Amino acid sequence: MQTQEQTILLVSDDAALCAAARKELETRQSNRRVAAVSTVDAARDILLHAGPTVILLEESGIGADLCNTAAMSTTALRLESIVSALAEYAPVIVIASASHEQELSALVAAGLADFIVRSASCLSMAIDLIEERLCQSAEEPAAAAALFRDENNQEAFGETLRHELNNPLTGILGNAELLLAEVRRKNDGQLPNGGQQRLETIAALAVRLRETVRRLSQDWENRHRRLPQRAVQQRVAH
Repeated sequence: MQTQEQTILLVSDDAALCAAARKELETRQSNRRVAAVSTVDAARDILLHAGPTVILLEESGIGADLCNTAAMSTTALRLESIVSALAEYAPVIVIASASHEQELSALVAAGLADFIVRSASCLSMAIDLIEERLCQSAEEPAAAAALFRDENNQEAFGETLRHELNNPLTGILGNAELLLAEVRRKNDGQLPNGGQQRLETIAALAVRLRETVRRLSQDWENRHRRLPQRAVQQRVAH
């Protein structure tokens, strides 16, 4: 059976890193397309039309808004908000300096992103994580189909439902509680520092939750549509 093509989007201004990643990823399997752009802005068309399976974001592809300290006002883009926006399309693997690791901790905990500290071995680590994400993406439809093939698999469905919904819900509640506590502490009617980023993380997690519910609902509907056909086939067989 032919497997569906998987698209890996590389966002980096480092041409050597992109070339090395492309060579390694494309030689491992034939059903892969690697697209590389130098900035997040340049990635928008690919995000809308190519539907990437996984995104590799390297710090040099973020642009001056993140790197220029003078530009870091309340409206300046931060890494967390950029990754949150990208994660609405696909999981994001981030290569950046260690100072950004805490900033992305909520997204990592929610399963929307992975973080790699820039080092000599960071590309190798990124390739391994990309492979893991690609495998997860390929296994999800098969796992869902196997789950719904068994008419009596209600317990397994319940466990899958709890697992799929609990992760994003935990991230949503955690960020909302932290934001609410800070708002109450300041009590000035204004968003606290980092409040916008937490709201964007909550929004990204809500999108993930909505997509999970949609996918599980579709799998359930497909299963029930197949049940009458199966019953007819069994009656004919007997």
